[in-house]
Formats: sequence, C-alpha cells, structure tokens
Amino acid sequence: MGGSDVSGSPEVGPGGRFGRGPFEDNPPPDGPSNLELELPSGVLPLGYVAEGETIYLAAKDRASRWPTWALREGSVSLRIADRRVRSPVALITDPVEKSRVLDLFRTRYGRQQFNRWYANAARVLAVTPNDRRPTGRPRDAYHDWLAAEFDNVADDYDRHITGNRINRLLRDRSLAELRRTFAGVHRLLEIGCGSGMETLPLLREGHEILCVDISERMLEVVREKARSEGLSERVETRKLAAAELPRLLDEFGRGAFDGAYSTYGAMNCEADLRPFAPALAELLRGAARFVAGVYNRWCLFELVGYGVTGRWSRAVGRARRPIPVGASRFCVDVYSFSAPEFARLFEPWFTVVRLEGAPVVLPPSDLVHYADRFASGFQDLSRLDARMGARWPFNRLGDHFLMTMARRGEPRGPGGRAR
Repeated sequence: MGGSDVSGSPEVGPGGRFGRGPFEDNPPPDGPSNLELELPSGVLPLGYVAEGETIYLAAKDRASRWPTWALREGSVSLRIADRRVRSPVALITDPVEKSRVLDLFRTRYGRQQFNRWYANAARVLAVTPNDRRPTGRPRDAYHDWLAAEFDNVADDYDRHITGNRINRLLRDRSLAELRRTFAGVHRLLEIGCGSGMETLPLLREGHEILCVDISERMLEVVREKARSEGLSERVETRKLAAAELPRLLDEFGRGAFDGAYSTYGAMNCEADLRPFAPALAELLRGAARFVAGVYNRWCLFELVGYGVTGRWSRAVGRARRPIPVGASRFCVDVYSFSAPEFARLFEPWFTVVRLEGAPVVLPPSDLVHYADRFASGFQDLSRLDARMGARWPFNRLGDHFLMTMARRGEPRGPGGRAR
C-alpha cells in the first residue's frame, strides 16, 4: 500500500459523480435496465449477471465511482424488475474467480457487447443476500475494503508505476533519500511495501527488511520477487495496516529496527495516525531515522494551474478529509497532510532533519501529459525540480513531500520543524 501510490486519477467524465453505467445510453434488450443501483443522487442502470442468489456487477474502469461508494457502504440497494434487494457487497480479488464471473457476462451479453464494456473490467463485485455480515462500515471493515482494493491491483501494480514518468520520478527521489539515510544501516521496517518497488533495490544492497502491508497479495508479490532473486532470507512480511503498527511491539519488542520508512500511500489511507508515532518510536532504537513519503495537502502545480483557470474546488481539493471519491489513483479514501501538520504528529518522539517536495514544478502523476509535452527536456526539468524541491518554501508545496525524521532519545516537547 505504501508503495502503492494513492495519488491522482483523471476526473470522471460526463456520467456525473458516480460515473456512467455500462449500457446506459443503449441498453441491450434482455435486461440491464431491469437492474438499478440506488445511489444518494438517484438510480444508476447497470449490467449484471445472476448465479443463484448472488448478483454480480462489473465496472469498466477505475474512473467509475459507484463501486467505491458501494464498497465503502458495505451494502447496496438494488431494484431488479419489481423487487428491491438490499444486501452486502464485496470486491472479488481472486483472478480465477473474477475470470469465471466475467465469462458469465460474456455469455449473457455476447462477445461484441462484452468486448466493449467488460473485457478489461477493473472491478467485479458480488452482491450476496445470504451473507449476514453487518451492513455498516466499522473501522475494521474499512481496512477489509482497503485490503481488497489493493489485492485487486497487485498483479498489475508495477505497470501503474513504470508506465508513468512522474511515478518513476517519485520512486527515484524516494530511493535516493532511502539510500542516503540508511547507508550502513542493517535492519529496516517498511510500512506499506506495495509490490516492492523500493524493497527489492534495498534488499540487493544488503539490508534486511520487515515488510508490512495491508494487502496479502502485495506481500505475495514481494515474496515472489525476493525468491526469484535469491533474497528471501533478507525479507519478512506481515499483513497489517499502518494504523495497526502497535501490534508489532508484541512480536518484536522495543528497539527491534535500525530505521523505518513508508512512502506514497500507507499513511495517507489512515484517518487517524495518532497511535502510529509512539509505536514507531518504540520499535526503533537510538537516533534511528524514519523516512515518510506523504501525499501533500498543498500542491503548487494544482494551486497555480487550477487557480488561474478559476477551478478553485480542484485547486484546494486536497484540503477535504477524505479527498472526494475518485480523486485517488485506486479510488480509495485518501487523507492528505501538510508538512507542518505531519511533523506535529511526530513531535514528541521525532525531530525533522530534512524535507523535500516531490515534484514541485513538474505536474502530479495524473497530469503527466503536461510533462510528456516536454519529454526531450524532462531530465533537465527533473534536475531543476529536485533543486527547488529541497528549498523553502517549495519543500512544502510538492505533489508529495519526503520528510526524514530522527528518533529522539527520550520523548519531549514540540520542536524540530524543518524550515
């Protein structure tokens, strides 16, 4: 998850807040119009298949917002012919089961319609009336949903990073900071490892790493990569959300790690990070460092770009908690932090030693097409961006910021903010 880059996705198109349903313009005669999903804004016609009492829904792409709304709620209300059904809903993440269900869609709608709407479906949801789970979304159920979303993209996650030059730049910046900070350091804790974009390079350089992630499938990907390179003995994994970090104390005890890092995701998926800092301070020894890559509340590129065109809701959209549905790459809840606000969460236990904005003059990853226009000069722009991102006030105005903190010997009062 932390390697999971929660930031940025294109705005949803003309279907409004919850996106267009497949076949909304031209429903086939045999019945998607017989199923309507009830939303706060009205009803949305959707294609579906049924198998016994289970109803399957599919979303064409990640820009569709109705799946996020449904999964956050934990249950949906459907109108099917003359019936109204309210039942729990779950995301199907097993590739074999997902493929089997999509075959049902192909059978029902025919190859042409299937290829148009469902061939590369981003999400497949199961609505099961016999599932008696609670319909509310308590805290643990939120994490279940979050884990399912990242399980669903784990096998294809690397492509999301390597296929976008801004995402690659972010990884280059964070790896440079991790190598600078942890040179000569042995045992590391990675919180939100994702598919191991930073894990594997550090393993190759001799570090031992405990990888924590909310997604079991992401952890499987990391283990598979480590095995393929003969690095398995250097890596351990645990399935945990960032907010569950205190649980590691029971297993590993105080001072178990020489350093820790969490970049681009895990901490931005938590509404409450208050238990995180004191637990991390206990897990680290001495003056160990912690490197955090955080989705920033104030992004210079967006403030200027959207501001000059009068799109103020987009210019300051990151200030909302959580950021509106669909504004993150994988359509999960995202909580942004300003650099001073994030530093205050850690003040009694850590002091800030370095702060860098990344990127600052270059666009966020969802606006990479602006950077692509200057592909021939991208390296020069990247070097300029790195120089500016290391200086005040630009170090507080990046799409993300990289904050390096040192553990205090004993907890004490406020202080240690980076200029």
